[in-house]
Amino acid sequence: MDEAITRALAVAAQLDRALADPMDERNPASFHAAVDADRDARFPRHLSGSALAWGLAEYLIPAVCGGRLTSLEESFALFRVLARRDLTAATAIAASFLSALPVWRDGSQSQRRAVAGLLRGHELMGLPIGEAEPGVDILAREIAAFGDRHAWRLDGRMSLIGNGGYAAATTVLARTGDGPTTFLLLRGDGEHWWFQPAHEAHGLRGGALSRLTLAGVPAGDAQVVGGLGQGLATAGRTLPVARLLVAALALGALDTCLRAALPYAEEAPVLARRLTDAYADLLIGEALCHELCRTAREDPHAFAAASARLASLAARLAGDAVEDVAGALGGPGFCGGIVEKMRRDSAVAGALADDRLPPAAPEDDLPPDPFVAVPPELAWLGPPPAAPPPSENGLAAAARVIGADGLPGPHAPRLLELLGFFRARRTGCAHAEAAAACAAAWLRARGRDGYHMCGGWLLLCLRRLAVLLGQEQPEDGGVRRVALVRLRKAAEQRRLISDHDVELA
Repeated sequence: MDEAITRALAVAAQLDRALADPMDERNPASFHAAVDADRDARFPRHLSGSALAWGLAEYLIPAVCGGRLTSLEESFALFRVLARRDLTAATAIAASFLSALPVWRDGSQSQRRAVAGLLRGHELMGLPIGEAEPGVDILAREIAAFGDRHAWRLDGRMSLIGNGGYAAATTVLARTGDGPTTFLLLRGDGEHWWFQPAHEAHGLRGGALSRLTLAGVPAGDAQVVGGLGQGLATAGRTLPVARLLVAALALGALDTCLRAALPYAEEAPVLARRLTDAYADLLIGEALCHELCRTAREDPHAFAAASARLASLAARLAGDAVEDVAGALGGPGFCGGIVEKMRRDSAVAGALADDRLPPAAPEDDLPPDPFVAVPPELAWLGPPPAAPPPSENGLAAAARVIGADGLPGPHAPRLLELLGFFRARRTGCAHAEAAAACAAAWLRARGRDGYHMCGGWLLLCLRRLAVLLGQEQPEDGGVRRVALVRLRKAAEQRRLISDHDVELA
């Protein structure tokens, strides 16, 4: 097992246990409290404050900047377990982390100290997402900077996610004479900027979008992040991380929906079938995201392109699974409860990194796909370890191992057939890359228990991916039954619904 993943999951489990049992209605960080706050369109301040007070604030600050964050695995795991309680709080804190990311990567020491001070004081930052109507606009082209090269006044409007009128700061992309430039703005007394409610949100009600208006906000060289005209490069290096965190949010929501639906599955075979498919989607998404984190460490140049393809697929699989489980559940298990909230919230959160939304800027204004190359070092996390020798593709490696060693039980022929099916897919097929990530994850976990040793875990994932590609598969009732048993066991033992053994609150 990857040590970075193991450490990250251990940290995330500590956070979850500190927040106590989400099923206990007396707990201010419970599902009951999340639903109540959602009904009243209140931000879940207790949950957010408790998580930050536990130490999450330090994990929003990279270790090289004085915090405790040492890997993308930690960010992914922490936001995943926080999202399983309340997507509103998790999205708001994730938005704050992403808004600060340009400062950690390209900001000055004074800018880093200012942002770190805000986060340690449990203040949050707003994340600009442009106008909501045409889609997510990372260029925030509606903000313009007027003035000379060293003294500007910023004017314009933009949508802000996560924190509304409570945002203590934000990073914005503004047009200057030198090109799009990133500015760090601290709210101060609010004389030159104010918030208005944006469109009422269907989901994330307690952290609905706000419209931020800037009217002559003064800015100088001290507010410029990363140099004049470098705003597109800064945004381009942030977007791959944003996609990964959106996937984490979606997987956290799916975890909760699976737990909530399980008690109804015995009386509803159709629901049981949907749950096993959704369980497979979660395992596939988890394998994809862990592979992306590994890519960021071992091959940073490939991370941005891989995130554009695979994090979006992971988020989409989880989001669709939430919708599917909620639709199959219906009735009292859905209406007015945590599943209904997760369904609405995940639809809004998923739009933050939806690769199907067109950019609001003309094609010629964008850097080469996927925006910019990632520098040799992820400087905001520190230098990566020495690159290992090139590894064999997961599909080929799994086929070689199964062919050479065989497997206990009946799954070997089916697995070899499916591995061959995905190896024959064209280069760039995201589902085939997901199959390779699952095969690599299985190889690392192969000796863990009988379920992995016989290949049942891998068969569940590969057959699901094949179905999603339109390839008919045998019913495999035994594979579904075992998956449902494992899903129930994780829920009953209060463990993360995962391929990894993680004890939660």
